Amino acid sequence: MKDNRKVLAVLVFLCVGILPAAIALRSAFTLQTPDTKLFVDPPLILRESLVVGERFSINVSVADVSNLTRYEFKMSFNTAMLDVVGVTLLPEANLPLGNWVISDVLGLVWVNVTYEGPSITTTPPVALASIEFKAMNRGESPLHLYDTALFDRLGSSIAHTTEDGLVTILRHDVAIVDVLPSTHETYVERLVMVNVVASNEGDVAENFTVRVYDNSTLFGTFDVVNLNPGANLTIVFTWNTSDVTAGNVYALKAEASSVLHESNLTNNVFIDGTVKVKIIGDVNGDNKVDINDWTAFDAAWGTHEGDPGWNAQADINGDGIVNNDDGILIAQNYRNTA
Repeated sequence: MKDNRKVLAVLVFLCVGILPAAIALRSAFTLQTPDTKLFVDPPLILRESLVVGERFSINVSVADVSNLTRYEFKMSFNTAMLDVVGVTLLPEANLPLGNWVISDVLGLVWVNVTYEGPSITTTPPVALASIEFKAMNRGESPLHLYDTALFDRLGSSIAHTTEDGLVTILRHDVAIVDVLPSTHETYVERLVMVNVVASNEGDVAENFTVRVYDNSTLFGTFDVVNLNPGANLTIVFTWNTSDVTAGNVYALKAEASSVLHESNLTNNVFIDGTVKVKIIGDVNGDNKVDINDWTAFDAAWGTHEGDPGWNAQADINGDGIVNNDDGILIAQNYRNTA
């Protein structure tokens, strides 16, 4: 009788001691985050420029899994940017038997595989499927895994996390979008302000140099630093016409230096048109100072900028008023020619 009591006491002790530990252990397993991971490898594919038709592959891989016998996943992609060329089931040694569907309309790859050979047990990553893409356009394409399922040899679901991928094909494109001088007609030795608008029409911030020319002669340089995508920058250059020959017409041109990986160079140069640089006193721009210039001067005499009858070319000294000072300049250069 005493022996039975001792056995009963031992059993009670064991139950009291082991049961809470078992409950705690079960709770620990229930609360832990699954280690098994299904993911896109590599997580990022970056191309600095578009090569239409270029092919590349990504893997859908698994890590930290035991007895994987069957799996299924769906992956979305950007159909405006990528085409799917094909799917290869892996690893070959495990004899994968499966189906897949590719929809370029929906932007969907669906794969369902069962292993006829050994199931997969691994800690390091193992590729389950290789998907080959063809690049068709610039942009970004998330490779999003969803509706994923992993099963062991008993048909039990394997808890897991997923990690998506990203394909980025960049555009590098800087441009000059406008060249605007303060005038299209001026006197030699005057200063002409030239507004040049540079633009970043690509996808990343760029550094480049803007140069501005009269005909083929460089007269200004500016270094643009970290111009953001989609941003414009107006640069004001000063053109000193003391260095040019009066009586000629000059084309103003601005040029943006090419940046690394830039393929479109057609918009790097912008030619505004022309600026006529005249001899002093040649109000009407016919390359000589004569009675016709006196006539034009007389018609504008006494006017200020903005007045009716104002003629900027009659304001020869550029002080904002047509007066005797301008007439003296005509007289001093009378009968000069270019």
